[in-house]
This record gives sequence, structure tokens and C-alpha cells, in this order.
Amino acid sequence: MKLSILIPVFNGEPFIRKSYQSILNQNLQAIDYEIVYINNNSTDQTVAIIKELMTQDPRVKIYHQTNQGEAYARNMGIEKAMGTYIYQLDVDDEIYSGALKRLIYVLDTHPEIEAVFGKTLKSNHTIANTVKPTDETHEVLLKKPPYWGIHWLKSLSKVAGVPCFLYRKEVFKKVGKYHEELKVGTDTGFDVRLGMTCNLAFIDTYIFLYYIHPNSVMSQVKKKNEMIFHTWKRFVKDHLVFYLSHEVPFEFKKRLFRQLFAMMGKQIVYSEDFNTRKAIKKQLIQEIKPVRVPWFLKTYLTILVYLPFKPFLKFYVYYLSRWYVDRNLNTGFIYNNI
Repeated sequence: MKLSILIPVFNGEPFIRKSYQSILNQNLQAIDYEIVYINNNSTDQTVAIIKELMTQDPRVKIYHQTNQGEAYARNMGIEKAMGTYIYQLDVDDEIYSGALKRLIYVLDTHPEIEAVFGKTLKSNHTIANTVKPTDETHEVLLKKPPYWGIHWLKSLSKVAGVPCFLYRKEVFKKVGKYHEELKVGTDTGFDVRLGMTCNLAFIDTYIFLYYIHPNSVMSQVKKKNEMIFHTWKRFVKDHLVFYLSHEVPFEFKKRLFRQLFAMMGKQIVYSEDFNTRKAIKKQLIQEIKPVRVPWFLKTYLTILVYLPFKPFLKFYVYYLSRWYVDRNLNTGFIYNNI
């Protein structure tokens, strides 16, 4: 089988038929493919609707993942996928007509490329009610690692969404799967690892529309202080772990450690009460072992516990912690036994 289209779904009743139709609109009649829904404990009519589609189209399949979370569902889909190529679509998003054919063509004509990705358009409306920009050229840009990994770690807002990508299935053996301890940002962690280790192609084409609605992940995790806690988990569980097990360029180290130390101060200041701030300070230092936290940074973090004021945080983030990282990164003093 050439292509597996994986669609994780949790209570996606309003979007299932639309996601299915979005795939049919790709006109993939000449391609052997499957549409795999991974039900993640839905309590609405999700399963009934998918089973109805299965009676109409033998390419539609369903699997059930009882461990709650997007990463669990994606990983099960990858394990069950029969296709040589893997495409993942979020159930509430839509693919632009012809986009999948363009992605497939890139992998078909560039055997050295392990994954290809295009552009995302975000909208509060569906494709039918959103004006598509006219700036796409369909040009293909080929880059070797770690180009995209560094680019995305430097500018996390530029990380491509999962439905932008078409992967060769072997990629997931090389890069690993989605980190199941993370509830938010699993795709970002995976993308950075992908960009650090694989040959990627970028095609200047809009691949899908990210539909922003009240129940979307983007809408649920909007507040900056909430995102800091989610981002910290990703940096510790994914980016730091990758660093500890791979040779990485200096730019990766700099971005990683600048962010880790900066987020320690931010999480303390963004915590609501004194006891929470005190507990978090101790917990953060423990979580990033074997990274060294020198006495003067620990002292300043203690000051932030007692005086969680924005000017003090600004000094810590933009001057004190950054000075320490930049001064010690090349000496090896910033981490133990590495």
C-alpha cells in the first residue's frame, strides 16, 4: 500500500464527515491508500459515524486507543499503518485540493528525501469560507540536517503543523515516535528531532487549513503563563533528552540552555502563591539534572520566589541567565558528565 492517512479523533462528531470528504477531494483514485481513524475514548457519536463510513468505503478503518492523549493516538496509528508513506490529519482540519498529490510527487521524485512539508493557513472559518493567499509558488527546497531542526528550535512559531507533512514510514524508526508524556507540543518536539536528523524538502504550497474554534488545542492553551509550563515539559522531556543522546551543533546548545534557564524564572514568577513558587523552584532544578544551576542563579531564583516582579524577571531572563549560558557553554561547565 502506498499511503496511510491517519486521523486521531476525540469527540470529533461534527468534523468526521468533513475530514473524510476533504480526503476524497484529493482525487487519489490512482493511489492505493487507507483512511485510518484512531478513536481516543470518544463519548459522542464519533465511532458510529466512522462505522457508517466503513460500510460505504472499505478504505476506512478504525482503531481504539484507550490511553488518553494525542501522542498515544498518533503512535498507534503509525504502528497500524500499512502505507509506505504516512500522512496525518487532525479531524477538525481540511486539506487543500491537490495538496497530497504534490507532497507524494516530491517523495516519489526525490528518493533521498525522508519527509516533505508545506505551508499552513490558520483561520476561524472553513476552507470554503476562507480566502486562500496567492503567494504560493510550488517550488521545492531541499535541505540536509540539521537545518530545519535549528530553524524550528530558534523560531518555535514557525514549526509546521503535523498535517503539513508527508513522511516515509521509515522516518519513525529513525527519529522515534511522539512523546507520550507531553499533552501539548508533541508535534513540535517531533519536528525538531526530525529536522535535526533527516533530509527534508519544503514545498511552497498551502497544504491544509488549521481551523481555530473554541475546542481546538490552540484555543484551549492561549495564555502565555500556561504555555510556559507546557513548553518547559517539552524542552525537558524532548529537546534536552535529544541533546543528551546526540552530537548537536553549538546553535542548538545555545537555544536549548537559554530557554531552559529563562523558563525557570518565568515559571516561578507566573505561579500564584509563595508556597507554590518555593516548591516549583526546587522541582525545576531537580528536573534538569545533569544541567548545573550555579549558586548565584539559585540565589536569584530564590529572590523571584519572594519578589515575583516583572522587572526582576526581565533582568534574570535577558541578562543574568543569558550571560551565564553564553559564558560557559563552550567550557562544558554548564552540564555534568557530558
